[in-house]
Amino acid sequence: MVFLDELKSQKIKLSFLVVFLTIFLLYFWQTFGFHYNNDTDGFIYSIQMFRGQDAELYANRYLNPFYPVIASKLLFFIGPVQALITINILFFFGTALLTYGLVRRVFKNDIVGLSSAIIIATAYPMVRYALTQVQDLGGYFWFVATLYCGWRWYESRDYRWLVVAGTGTAFGLLTKESGAMAAVFVGLLILINKSKLLSKFYQLVIFSIFPFITLIINKFRGRDVDYDSTRWFIDNWKIYFDTHYTFFKWAAINLSTFNFVWPLFFLGLILLYLNRKSIDKSVFVYLLAILPSSLSYFAWPLFISRTVFISAWLIVPIASYFIARVFASGRKSLAIVLFVVAIITPSVLQNTLRYAHVFKIYDDCQKDLVCSWQYFWSNRNNFSKEF
Repeated sequence: MVFLDELKSQKIKLSFLVVFLTIFLLYFWQTFGFHYNNDTDGFIYSIQMFRGQDAELYANRYLNPFYPVIASKLLFFIGPVQALITINILFFFGTALLTYGLVRRVFKNDIVGLSSAIIIATAYPMVRYALTQVQDLGGYFWFVATLYCGWRWYESRDYRWLVVAGTGTAFGLLTKESGAMAAVFVGLLILINKSKLLSKFYQLVIFSIFPFITLIINKFRGRDVDYDSTRWFIDNWKIYFDTHYTFFKWAAINLSTFNFVWPLFFLGLILLYLNRKSIDKSVFVYLLAILPSSLSYFAWPLFISRTVFISAWLIVPIASYFIARVFASGRKSLAIVLFVVAIITPSVLQNTLRYAHVFKIYDDCQKDLVCSWQYFWSNRNNFSKEF
C-alpha cells in the first residue's frame, strides 16, 4: 500500500516522463528505426530454436534465454523481430521509470531524478545500440531494477526487497551479463550497513539464493550445447584483447558514450565536494556502492558504448545534480539549456556518425586521423544503415 501511495503522489511527474518517452520513441522509430544490428542473428535464431523451429545454434545466446522464452511463450503470435522490439520497448520504459525512482530517492530531488531518467533514455548507446534488435536493454533494465530494489532495502531494511533484488539479478544472468552486475552494488550495501556480522551473512544469503540457483541451472544447461559462460569469456578475451583493449579506444568510447554529459559530470563532482557537509550522507553511500558496478565493463575484452554505458547510473546522476543546482540557484534558463543540449547531442552524434565502424576505418587507415576522416566523409552515405 505504501508503494501504491508513493506512485499516486508521483503521478504527475511519472505521467510527464511516460509522455516524453513515448514522443522520443516515436521520434527514434521515424528517424533511426528498430534496425538490425551485428548481434541480431544470434538472438533471432535463439527465438526460433525456442519455438521449435530449425535454426542455427548460437551456444552463447542459448545461455541467455530470457528473451527467447518470453518471445516463444508470451509473444508467440508475432515474428522474432517484432518480439525483440516489443520486449525492448517495454524495457525502455521500465529502465527510465526505475531510474527516476532510484535517483530521486537517493538525491531526494525530483529534478535530479527526472533529468537522470531522460538523459539516460536519450543517451547515445540507447540510440545507437539498445533500441535495435539486440538484448542490451534487457541487461540495463535488470541492472537498474536490482539497484532500485537494493536501495529500497537499504532504506527500509525490509528483507522482501532483498528477495526481489536477488530475483532481478537472476533474471539479469539469464538476459545479458551486464544485467547481473548490480549484485556488487547490493553486496556492498549489505557489507557497509550497520548490523551484526551474522545478520550480514543472513542478508547475503537471502539476496544470493536465486542468483546462485540460476547459475547452477545454467551450468547444467550449458552441457546441452557443450558450452558455458567461462569459455565464452575466455574466448572473447583471446579474440579481442590485443586490438580492442587500449587506452585510446577506452577514452574515445567514453567520450562518444557520454559526450556533453562529461563536463556536467565534472562540474557536479566539484559541487558535491563543496557541499559535502550539507548533502545527505546517503548520496555518498550510493556513489561509493555503485562505483565497482559502474567500472565492471573493464571485465569485458573490448570497449564499446553498450558495455561502457553501465556506468551511466554513476555519471548521469552527478551531471543531473549539477543541472538541478543551477536550476535551484535561479538560473533556470541556463539549466534548461544544459538539459536540452544533453538530450539532443546523442541524436546529433548518431546522425553524424550514422552506423560507421569508426575504429575499423581508423585501423584500416593505419591510425591516420586525416585519412580516417576523409574516408568517412567520402563514404558517409554508405553508413546510413547498419548493414
